[in-house]
Amino acid sequence: MKSALGALTVFYALGIIFARSLRLNFWLFAAIAAAVLLAAILASRKKILCLVLVFFLAFLTGCLNLINSTCLPKNHIRNFLANDHSALYSVSGFIVQLPELKNGRFCFILRCREIQVNQLRSKCSGDILVRMSFRGKFNYGENLTVISTLRRNKFVSAQRIYLIMPVEEERQIIRRPGFGGKKFMRGILGLRVYLEELISRYLPALPASILSAMVLGQQQNIPWLVKQAMIESGTVHILVVSGFNVGIVAFIAGLLLKFMRFSRRPRIVLVGICLLIYCLLTGASNPVVRATVMGNVFLAAYFLKREPDIYNTLFCAALFILLISPAQLFDLGFQLSFSSVLAIVYFYPRLKEFIRLEKCRNKILKFFADGGLVSLSAWLGTLGILAFNFRIFTPVTVLANILIVPLATLITLAGFAMLLSGLVCPVLAGFFSLPICALINLLLNLNLILIKLPFACVYF
Repeated sequence: MKSALGALTVFYALGIIFARSLRLNFWLFAAIAAAVLLAAILASRKKILCLVLVFFLAFLTGCLNLINSTCLPKNHIRNFLANDHSALYSVSGFIVQLPELKNGRFCFILRCREIQVNQLRSKCSGDILVRMSFRGKFNYGENLTVISTLRRNKFVSAQRIYLIMPVEEERQIIRRPGFGGKKFMRGILGLRVYLEELISRYLPALPASILSAMVLGQQQNIPWLVKQAMIESGTVHILVVSGFNVGIVAFIAGLLLKFMRFSRRPRIVLVGICLLIYCLLTGASNPVVRATVMGNVFLAAYFLKREPDIYNTLFCAALFILLISPAQLFDLGFQLSFSSVLAIVYFYPRLKEFIRLEKCRNKILKFFADGGLVSLSAWLGTLGILAFNFRIFTPVTVLANILIVPLATLITLAGFAMLLSGLVCPVLAGFFSLPICALINLLLNLNLILIKLPFACVYF
């Protein structure tokens, strides 16, 4: 089962790559896929032939999914773009992503419902990126009309945002009555705004920006120099919400529910729901989606009283993300997230066995050696991707992670304690401010020392 699911995921991913490399006809490949599916059903008694056909079908499914994801409806807003670059557009819709700072400007994503250009009003669909030269306070689901020019987005990400609308003055944005989007998302994002304000209230700007990134996934306020220093030491991953955070949420939720005397099965279901809420709260980035899917697969296995398999859960998470958004395969965050976890799962036990770590009786030495092996495994898995994309080689990464990851763990735990206490009694959150500031300052200073070591970071 492990190798079959892994092979299905690989062939599906190869289909996505193939479809991106060539211009393919959707209906032709759909007909081929239907024929292969029929052949696989007829050959169900011949295991090898059936398996080959199933793998080929996974390849074709990857092709079809990517082709389908790039096909835009006739009323997509991109089809209303005029040749005149100075044309003014009036676009109505609702906010689906809260404003955040990007390249010196505050941006939010507007889901379009109606567009007016040259006195013609039409229904439309699709998302646009609104870039403001001022800081406006907007909330998820707010109905707005934005009046400005439209230009093409040069860097179309997996979110498929093809157009940018620059806004220079606040009067170009008109608030409309009512709300769009989903009510539960308004509640979740409202909670995130409250937690961010809680962090900002009790911490100075720099520690607040780092803690918000580590526990809430909000990186927009981190200074560029700090992020660059983390990249050079290979520790920038600590600024991303990942599996460790999801594990903490699962542990805390499980502990509280057990304390409240919930029985085993309802407790498992409620922990899974808590993981989904935390995933949405932090912005549903690739690492947290991967960790959430893996966590829920483990919970499902525990619910059914079966032994979970780490490879199966990893492949299941990758397949889940790529089925929803096949373009994520080309996202750097997706590649780094899965390659690092896969490398840890594969290399770590082998390295541990090779150096015979179990025979070490010194607990302190064993702890640091264990952390070093995990760091080395992750570094080996991401080395090629980072070198290809950033032309950077960071030999200091293994040492940096041995020293910095334990500090980041303490900061994350203190951050969760601060937020939980702040939800119960906001005054209690202030007690965590001094230790969190001290730990963050120690982490930043230690990171600066490490990147100044000879050959710590090499650009080529």
